[in-house]
Amino acid sequence: RKNKPKEKEGLADRLAVDDAVAAQIQECDPQQTLRSGDFQDVLEEVSGRVVSCMDKEQRAELDDEDHAFIMRRVREMVRICLSEYASRACKPTRFVRFDRVLCYIGGHRQWASGVIQSVNEDEPDDPTGQTKLPYVVKIDPPNARLISVPQDSNELVVSEVCFGQRAEALSYTLYSLPLQSKNGAAAKKFRFGIGERVACAVEDRTDEYSEWAAGTVLDVDHSIDAKGLLPNLQWTENVARVPYRVQLDRGPKILVHRDEHWLVRELALQPEGSRRGVANSVRFVRRQCGNGWVAIDHATRQVRPCEAPDSDDEDSMDVS
Repeated sequence: RKNKPKEKEGLADRLAVDDAVAAQIQECDPQQTLRSGDFQDVLEEVSGRVVSCMDKEQRAELDDEDHAFIMRRVREMVRICLSEYASRACKPTRFVRFDRVLCYIGGHRQWASGVIQSVNEDEPDDPTGQTKLPYVVKIDPPNARLISVPQDSNELVVSEVCFGQRAEALSYTLYSLPLQSKNGAAAKKFRFGIGERVACAVEDRTDEYSEWAAGTVLDVDHSIDAKGLLPNLQWTENVARVPYRVQLDRGPKILVHRDEHWLVRELALQPEGSRRGVANSVRFVRRQCGNGWVAIDHATRQVRPCEAPDSDDEDSMDVS
C-alpha cells in the first residue's frame, strides 16, 4: 500500500482530521467538562466518519463539507454528554446512606449485599469533578471491601429485600445470603413461627423502591435447591436454607433470607407501607399510642411505655 500514490489510494490524513475534530470539541466544551472517555468517543466517531468519506472519495484533505459536518456532529454529541451530566447531577438517588442494597459485582458471584457508605461521590477518574458516583457500598464480610456503583439503575443496584415477586427472585435470595450461612442455617432461635402474621420488606410496584407488605409464615428454616441455580458457588448437600418462606396477602410467596428486623417484622408492630425514611428501617422506634407513647424494639418484638420524644429524636419517631 505504501508504494502506491496517495491520490489513488484516497487515504485521508487521519492526524489532520483528528486535530480538526479535537479543536471543535474544545470550542464546544471550553471548560473541559467532558470526561476523557466521552472525549475519546466523540473524537473516534466523528473522525472515523469523516475519514471514511474522504477515503471513499479518494481525497487526502478536508473540504468545506467535512468542516461543516465536524461542527454539527461534535456540537450535537457534546450537547448530549453535557445534558446527561447535568441530569445525573440533579437527579436524586433512590437510596440513602446506610441503606442495605444488593450490588452487581461481576465474577462468579455476580451480586453481593452490602451497606451504602456514601452518596454522590466524586468520580476519581474525572479531574473536572463533574461526574458523580451514585453510591459507594461496603460489601458484607468476609469480603468487606468498598465498591463504587456507577449508575443508579436496577441493572447494577437494588434494594435488599425479601425476594420472590420477580423472575430473578431465587438467584437474588441466594446472592443475599450471609456467606457464613450459605452452608447451613445459623444455630439460633427463629423470631417467628409457622402461621404468624408478619410484615416483610419487598419491592414496591415500581421496582425502584421497597415497602412493607403483610403476609403469613408458611415455613421455617426453609431449604432451596441452591446447586441447581448457582452451581459456581459452594453449597453443603447442594441446598441453602433461609429462615422463612412467607405467603403475602397480595399473592406471591417470598423468601426471607435473614431473620433481621429490617427484613421481617411483626405485623402488629409494623403496618404496611413505604420503607423510605429512617424510621422505617431502624430497630428502635417510638410511636404514639392513645394519650401516651411506646418504645418498640422490632428485633425482640418488645413494647414498653416511654416518654414523648423531643425534636432531636425525629429519626426514631414512627408516625404511622
